[in-house]
Amino acid sequence: MSRILIKKARIIDPSQNLDGVKDILIEKGRIKALGDDLFESEAYIIEAKGFIACPSFVDLHVHLRDPGQEYKEDLKSGMQSAVAGGFTHLVCMPNTKPPVDSPEIAQYIIKKAESIGLCKVFPAGAITKGRKGQELVDFYQLKKAGCVAFTDDGSPLMDSGLMEKALKLTSQLGSFIMNHCEDDRLAYGHINEGKVSSMLGISSRPASAEDILIARDCILAYHTGGHIHIQHISSSLGLDIIRFFKEKGARITCEVNPYHLLFNEEELLTSYSNAKVNPPLREEKHRKALIEGLRDGTIDCIATDHAPHAPWEKTSLEKAMPGIIGLQLALPMMLKLVREEIISLSKMVELMSSSPARILGLEDCGSIKEGSRANLVIFDPEREWLLDEKTNFSKSKNTPLWGKVLKGKVLYTIFEGKVVYRDV
Repeated sequence: MSRILIKKARIIDPSQNLDGVKDILIEKGRIKALGDDLFESEAYIIEAKGFIACPSFVDLHVHLRDPGQEYKEDLKSGMQSAVAGGFTHLVCMPNTKPPVDSPEIAQYIIKKAESIGLCKVFPAGAITKGRKGQELVDFYQLKKAGCVAFTDDGSPLMDSGLMEKALKLTSQLGSFIMNHCEDDRLAYGHINEGKVSSMLGISSRPASAEDILIARDCILAYHTGGHIHIQHISSSLGLDIIRFFKEKGARITCEVNPYHLLFNEEELLTSYSNAKVNPPLREEKHRKALIEGLRDGTIDCIATDHAPHAPWEKTSLEKAMPGIIGLQLALPMMLKLVREEIISLSKMVELMSSSPARILGLEDCGSIKEGSRANLVIFDPEREWLLDEKTNFSKSKNTPLWGKVLKGKVLYTIFEGKVVYRDV
């Protein structure tokens, strides 16, 4: 059906300062009309009274493990998880096997994702060949092949000279650098340096390791004019550094993982390795600072850092791989902050949709306005559901929320005017 008519949804679109009940008519992949009591005789009708319709979500940071680690996740299962969570645009990290350091691997990801067709997948290219931190990739060829940003994610780029050069070169191409900011000479342990690491006697990853690289990257962005995107921020001082350099006019954006907003390091005492992530869950003071960063606009967007791992890779805290799945879980986690009146519903949509779309320069995403491409999600903020084998679309289940009842559920995800997910 080329026409879809959504009836009486509460539309929230921060890009238009829109919050009201209206009908939405979709035709030939675009928003044809917004209005009251719209009628179309030949259309697929979605009765959305009592539900929220908003621009679909955009995730700047996911691990789809394809190619090379498809036992954890592949493009199809990752994309299924994405649309079940309301995401239609993903940036996948280059720490695959082989890594995304050549046009051929970038094109493999793009073409395979297009053949699946559930959502849009943009590869991030590596900054250095083999992600080894020694020699820069050919940024021009990778951008030409479809890479939208560059990062050695999971392997922080420690060479300041290379980072400076990378910022200059990608800026000339109209692209940007994303960095996992943890000095690996300090962050050699497993969990946050604090009460829990002392209690368990486990080597740690101090916040200072994050702060040092954030400061360096912000300084280099300030001096070069390049755009740095700080990935999964977790440190209060790191946030202060970003705030300072933003006020100085540096081109800096940053993201936060929902887990860092909802949990502190004590979650490790009950969820164990399923709460192990890099950078780690930190003390409560850091969590509260991140929430303030959402409120004052220092933090630009939410990114899930969806990081699937097999069960045998999530054993003891010291042996477990770091990472947590998040594509299906971001909405209920962020809605919890809305219910607690920490952020507004409109702010949540901005953080998950219009803001990351703006960072990527996606003109046809992040808004529901007449003429724009029809990329939207309809969700019930009150619907409860159990995260288990039946509801999880990922190949992995590494999350503290496994087996928990969550509140807030995607009912429809529409990508380019087509219903790609439905749960009604």
